[in-house]
Order: sequence, then C-alpha cells, then structure tokens
Amino acid sequence: FSVLLAIIVFNPIHSFGQNLLRTNITFESGRFTIHGELLLPQRTDSIPMIIFLVGSGENSSHRTIYKEFVEQNLEALFIEEGYGILYFDKRGVGDSEGRWQRSNIYDRADDAKAAIDYLKTISNVDASRIGVFGHSQGGWVAQVVGSLYRNDVKAIASIAGPVSDAELHLTNIYNSEFICEGDTKEEAFEKASKKAQSDINWVSVFPLKKAWRQLKEIADFDPANDLRRITDPALFVFASNDNMVYPGWALTTLNETFMNQIPDNFTLSVVPGANHDLKNAGMCSSKAEIEGA
Repeated sequence: FSVLLAIIVFNPIHSFGQNLLRTNITFESGRFTIHGELLLPQRTDSIPMIIFLVGSGENSSHRTIYKEFVEQNLEALFIEEGYGILYFDKRGVGDSEGRWQRSNIYDRADDAKAAIDYLKTISNVDASRIGVFGHSQGGWVAQVVGSLYRNDVKAIASIAGPVSDAELHLTNIYNSEFICEGDTKEEAFEKASKKAQSDINWVSVFPLKKAWRQLKEIADFDPANDLRRITDPALFVFASNDNMVYPGWALTTLNETFMNQIPDNFTLSVVPGANHDLKNAGMCSSKAEIEGA
C-alpha cells in the first residue's frame, strides 16, 4: 500500500539502490526539544520525505516496539524508491522533552508540524513533497495534520488509525476483549459501551496513572471536523483482524461523517488476515502467536 500511494502522489524518482545516511536530530516544538532520527539517501537532491507518527503509550518509538514495523512497512519500501524518512519520539519518550500523558492529539499534530518545518530547512529535501504517515493513535494525528496543515503536506496516511471519537474507539477495544473472552456480540457490545463510558467518567476525576491521564487528555477528541477539512490525498488502511479498529465500524463512521459521500481524495483499503500491527494473525491471537506471525 505504501508504494502505491507514493507512486500516485509523490511521483518518486526511479528506483535504485540507495546508500543511506542516518542522523540523530533535534528540533524545537514550542517550549519542547524533540529528538528523532533522519534517514536520507545519499548523493540525491529534491528528496521526498515521509514523517512517521507512532501510536499511544510511553513505549511507542521507532527504536523500540515500532522497530520491526517501520523496517518492514516503511524502510523496505520507501528507501529504495529514493525517499527519506523522519522519525521522532513523542514528548516525554526517549530524550524528547515534555510528558506524553499530558499531550492531546492537537499537541501531537503541532509536534508533527514542527517536524515539517525542520525538514524545510534541509537543502536537499523537496519541501513540496512531504507526507505524514501515522499508525494507530498516530493515524488520528495524521488526520489532524491533514486538516490543519494541509498547505504543508502532500498527502497523509492513517494506518490502522481510528476515525471515530475516543469513546467509540475505546468501546471497540473493550468489545474485542469481551468477544475474545467468549461473550456474544450483543453481550460484548453492551459491556464494552458501559465500560468505555465509565472509564472516561472516572479518569476525568481521578487520572491517577499515566495512561489514565492520557485518556483524560483525549477523551473528548472527535476527528469528524478534521476529516471533513482534508483536501490532500489521504490513504486509510485498515486490517481485517484489527482488535482496536474494526474496518466495518470505521466505514460506517466515515459514511456518517460524510453523509455517505466519502471524498474522492480518500482511498480506503483493508489488509486481509492482518491484525492491528499488520501482522498475519487473528483478532484473538495470543502474544506468542502474534510474535510468530
């Protein structure tokens, strides 16, 4: 899917073997210094760029739990096509300043804009061909970037990213848990809906853990208005066995958002047999089964 979007949107240079330069970088986003890594093909001018946005949690980084994901789904596809990639750690992750649990989706989008501005200072980067790819919660962030900063990006991609509000997304996650425990669809949905609403109410008063504080920050988020403002090419990739973002629910939400007229600049795709991390695994697969996929 990545190369397809690249060919359609970015008009990449001809594919050839690339010598890769990896550089640790920093850039400023408001009052925070953000740390990341820049991958550039050597001896190349006018390089189109991909900025990758990780998902939720304090361990989400291209250096740790996303290492295999970005190697297989980004670097293996884009580098040989002559693209550069910028990764950066969220606020409070790795060496980046700030606290991830106190950052909302718009804070994360502002950090992505700061990454875009940083790329514009590099002489051999083509500032007119910058794309933002986000996975999971990073998909939400990519959607906001495509809305607020559409003059700064060529395209966005939301990979296994929710398109619903936070409460429905949380309901989706809990629904999978109850289904995998053996509940019927009706039982699972009823329990999941109540649990999602209860948790959001609870964290609004008692955000005692980092994860709860993060939920409080994003509890009111709804991407609907941002989705409506996206005018650039936008790729939405879902996975048929995703336990966090059901493709069926996502399509229903998009149809409701656009009154059954999803924009022509949106491309929707479902990866058959894949889970949330795009591995070939079932929705209820064990950790061992997923690691062996």
